[in-house]
Amino acid sequence: MSDTYRILLVDDEEDILNFLSYNLKKEGYEVYTALNGHDGIALAKNTNHI
Repeated sequence: MSDTYRILLVDDEEDILNFLSYNLKKEGYEVYTALNGHDGIALAKNTNHI
């Protein structure tokens, strides 16, 4: 099992996603982002490792 935690961020403000993603990646997290709920759900369903 990997020690890397994965996070899916969903927000309609791209600047917020970029800010949070940048800071979480600096802390060692693997970050995935989506700009809306529909895309976030699709990403979570279609990505086996989230």
